[in-house]
Amino acid sequence: MEDRINNLLSSCYDNRDTIEFQLFLISVKCLIPYENNIGCLFDTDRYKKEIELFSCYMAGNDETINYWLQNKRPWDMEDRLFEFKIIPLILTNTLWENTIVEVFKAVTFYTLNKNTLLDALLISSAVYEYMDKADRERIEEITRERLIDFSIKEYFTKNELEIARDYIIAFEKERIKLLSRPMLFDDDMKGTYKVLNYIFEKTKESSEEGKSDTIDSFSTYLYKLRKGLINPEKLIIPDEIPDIRECLKNPAFSHPLLGRCRVLKKTGNTALIRNKSGLLRIRI
Repeated sequence: MEDRINNLLSSCYDNRDTIEFQLFLISVKCLIPYENNIGCLFDTDRYKKEIELFSCYMAGNDETINYWLQNKRPWDMEDRLFEFKIIPLILTNTLWENTIVEVFKAVTFYTLNKNTLLDALLISSAVYEYMDKADRERIEEITRERLIDFSIKEYFTKNELEIARDYIIAFEKERIKLLSRPMLFDDDMKGTYKVLNYIFEKTKESSEEGKSDTIDSFSTYLYKLRKGLINPEKLIIPDEIPDIRECLKNPAFSHPLLGRCRVLKKTGNTALIRNKSGLLRIRI
């Protein structure tokens, strides 16, 4: 099981110096084990704090993050990086009902785009079944069943979220259009999303070559979360988060979101720091 997690992460996050991997790290940090169930919830309160801090060291561009930082609400454009944000949520939940709820919490944090939500359902189902060692035909079959049974109106009502009737009608049209396709996971889908390309095209387990200690470490951590082996109390952070600019006045500091950090260099309006995840260039 841990090897399956490792192989998938190694394929999706093959370059650790990218925004895709940064988004993965942030999502991992926002996973909190359920108190009375196996699996993890997505802590949106912590995620807000993480993203606000992320704006100081983000390497790359994510339009949905930029929009949220300016408006503090989701928009209606496609999120082109959402798969990298939700993979940890899928890997750490063993019940489908919990998985899709937590995934949609993460996706709708940024966007209500109908295509993004539908693609998130498909990706979630594929990764969920991959972890259960389902073959490709079974993944296609059960995902179609889940898409048939899914109700966006029921989801928003259950989670006490308001949505316009026109949106629900438009969403249903897109869902029916998607169901009319001969194959849900066609070449376009597999070509668009890295994780689907791995599951459907590269299911042969990868060799040890090219794997990293970082991926090994996160694979073990996600496996423990999946098995309910992490005490949720150890993941609690304080309500008040210190200003990173104040922290950078010290040669070394401990930050609730970044952990123990050491300042390596300051130049102008940037500071280079190291924590257990690697190097971060903070804009100050």
